[in-house]
Amino acid sequence: MTSYVVIGVIAIVILFIIVYVKMTIDEKKGADSEEKRKIKDIVKRVVPDGASYTAAYGTREELTLGGGGRTITSTTKYWYYAVAFKTGELYLVPLSFDGGDISYSEPLHFTNSDLGMAEAKNGYLTLYDKERKELMTLFVVASNTRDDKYHPVNIQQKEEAQAFASFSQTLMKQVNDANGITDIKAAKKGR
Repeated sequence: MTSYVVIGVIAIVILFIIVYVKMTIDEKKGADSEEKRKIKDIVKRVVPDGASYTAAYGTREELTLGGGGRTITSTTKYWYYAVAFKTGELYLVPLSFDGGDISYSEPLHFTNSDLGMAEAKNGYLTLYDKERKELMTLFVVASNTRDDKYHPVNIQQKEEAQAFASFSQTLMKQVNDANGITDIKAAKKGR
């Protein structure tokens, strides 16, 4: 029985090493990846005066639960964006991936005056319209690795993620102050 335990431990250690090495390689590839350069190029091409914005890669996920009776099903939808931001302005350029190609469509543009409320937490920003209906939650995180078809890029963006977190906090304060929001939880309940 002890030989089975030893074999099991060895297998777990080997698996851990393989996963760790893959993650490390993906992170190194993502630090200056072709995908990161393409995101920045898209922002420069599509966003007016795009070079003056900080460019980052962002995602949005929406989980839907359904089913009936004893069966519950879940579906997750994914959206991908080239995110361009600077004080008071946010552009989201929808992206799609086909093999190694990245294509994009018309950008969405948000200013402080377009929004009714904003909520910023670590790594994400939730935007609300003037009626306090949630528009979306946008994630801009430091590490994105190509894991599966739902995570299609290797992009490391520590500085951009930190800048987005700072931008999000400022945007939240400006939007909420302009709309008289002092308590986000209460504002969500009082729609």
